[in-house]
Amino acid sequence: MSALGRWIDERIDIAGVKRGLLDRKMPGGLTWWHTLGSATLTVFMVQVITGIVLAMYYSPSPDHAYDSIRYLERTVVSGATLRGIHHWGASAMVVLVAAHMIRVFSMGAYKYPREINWLLGVGLLFIVLGFSFTGYLLPWDQKAYWATQVGTNIAGTTPIVGPAMVKLLRGGAQLGAATLARFFALHVLLLPMLLVIIVLLHLTLVIRQGIAPRTAVLEDEAPRRTTDPAYAGYYKSRYARSKGAGVPFWPNILYKDVVVGLVVVAVLVVLARTVGAGLESPADPSDTSYVPRPEWYFLPFFQLLKLVPGSWESAVAVGLPAVIVMVLLLLPFFDRRSVRSLVHRPAAAISMSVVLAGSGLLIGAAVREEPKTAVAPQIGRPLTSAERAGKAIFKRQQCGSCHAIAGEKPPEKKEDTPDAPELTEVGLKHSGAWMHSFIEDPARFHSESKMPAFGPPTLTHQEIEEVTRYLMTLRGTRGAKPEFVDTFPEPVKPREKP
Repeated sequence: MSALGRWIDERIDIAGVKRGLLDRKMPGGLTWWHTLGSATLTVFMVQVITGIVLAMYYSPSPDHAYDSIRYLERTVVSGATLRGIHHWGASAMVVLVAAHMIRVFSMGAYKYPREINWLLGVGLLFIVLGFSFTGYLLPWDQKAYWATQVGTNIAGTTPIVGPAMVKLLRGGAQLGAATLARFFALHVLLLPMLLVIIVLLHLTLVIRQGIAPRTAVLEDEAPRRTTDPAYAGYYKSRYARSKGAGVPFWPNILYKDVVVGLVVVAVLVVLARTVGAGLESPADPSDTSYVPRPEWYFLPFFQLLKLVPGSWESAVAVGLPAVIVMVLLLLPFFDRRSVRSLVHRPAAAISMSVVLAGSGLLIGAAVREEPKTAVAPQIGRPLTSAERAGKAIFKRQQCGSCHAIAGEKPPEKKEDTPDAPELTEVGLKHSGAWMHSFIEDPARFHSESKMPAFGPPTLTHQEIEEVTRYLMTLRGTRGAKPEFVDTFPEPVKPREKP
């Protein structure tokens, strides 16, 4: 093994890599808050691993996406846990990236010579939010569908390019198969590639420049501005002094990163096992009564839009994110003062406090606010793709204008509409074969029936079968057993030849 080790070391310089990565000196006085970056990297690796496994079982099509998620959670060993880890890992990524940027902002570590690293961090933040937005639609349940509908509508309020942005995001005018395929491609291909590139650049600069030391090290007798020609020499001498009194990366610093990483992974596993990822009823584009609510990290923006007047909603929806992006990108270029401690930057401290307190209040208001329309709990198993298709056809053909379900007359029922049997328990009274035949031609069963025939060309045999499968799910809430009372009409005898 020693000969093999020497052979490998001569070709890739393992000893040099070890000296550059593990034996490098770090500034003294680093705290546990400096582990936020490595914790973020740990969660990203967890997301990659769990995402690869989930993608093996996922089908990015409206007909099968929801069913593939249900299969994963109910059939695949530890499938529900894996999905829960991935779900909570998305929230952890947002929390850790935001916390890491808050620490950098508080220490003034976005200033010379780390301006480029700050810009990479801003890009990392918005890519993580992009991950959350694109991954939100993939389960294809009610919450995913309608929250994405609202999100893309907000993008459509952008002046001039709004309609083009909506079409680009959705792949068409409406949410559908093209939207799901596009979001899936962004979530598993484009965004991971961008994130890997930014993370590698970020880590390269961190290793090259080192971790920012304590603020007091760079404030004592410093030139007033970082643009002062003397500041570069001052910074180098001060940073070298802090490293001289510092500790090696291994084991003094790395063990903290490992401990925090293990704690974060353990928290994700506990949340996945105890809370899970959640899955609402399948997406129903015709259910306009559903009140969507985004994930908690989008709630401040969502709640703020509800508070502004309608005439200002479009301006706030587009202008506020644009202002935030511009402020974050330009921050290291218009703040050139050499002071770094938040105590010596009252304007920065007040601004950060207002943003954090305002976001917390908006999240609290959104959590306390009950939706205007409550979603009824689903009874029994979720509908299959064929049953959901039948339900959509049932609504499209306006069958509810005559037939009531669950004892409630539909609001669109008119006085001159003929009375028709209630369908709440129709799945207990008739077999699928009987209902299929009856839908095709009711007059064959009851000559006085006022129900129109839905056989071809009105509906295809497949569409009638899908409606039948949906009707078979209507079995009330009593858990009774089916008692079919089917009576089929006599077959039509062929005419005798003369």
